[in-house]
Amino acid sequence: MRRLTASVCLAALVLMAASAPAAVPTFMWSDDHDGGGLFTDDGFRILSDPVGHAVVAGESADGVGGIDLAIRKLDRTDGHEIWQSRYEGYDDKDVAVTDMTWDSVGQLIVAGYIRGCVG
Repeated sequence: MRRLTASVCLAALVLMAASAPAAVPTFMWSDDHDGGGLFTDDGFRILSDPVGHAVVAGESADGVGGIDLAIRKLDRTDGHEIWQSRYEGYDDKDVAVTDMTWDSVGQLIVAGYIRGCVG
């Protein structure tokens, strides 16, 4: 792992200060997701795929068993759902997402864990 020196950090600050101010982002669409029964539905991680669609990972409860890890891909133009996947913990255990990334061939990798005691 490369360490940044003070001169590199200072150069980065100068470059950032010299650049034109960024445009204020605007929302073209928004999405509220209710997985059912007004149970927990929260997104904690978001990535963009190569063409700009949003991939959101978080947790969702459907009232059966524990909280599931849920992933949704949303269309970049209007926010409609392209696909959704849910991963349930065994024995009604809750599952949480920790991170997402793309691998070198464009496959989505999602990391998570089972909350609570296992064993």
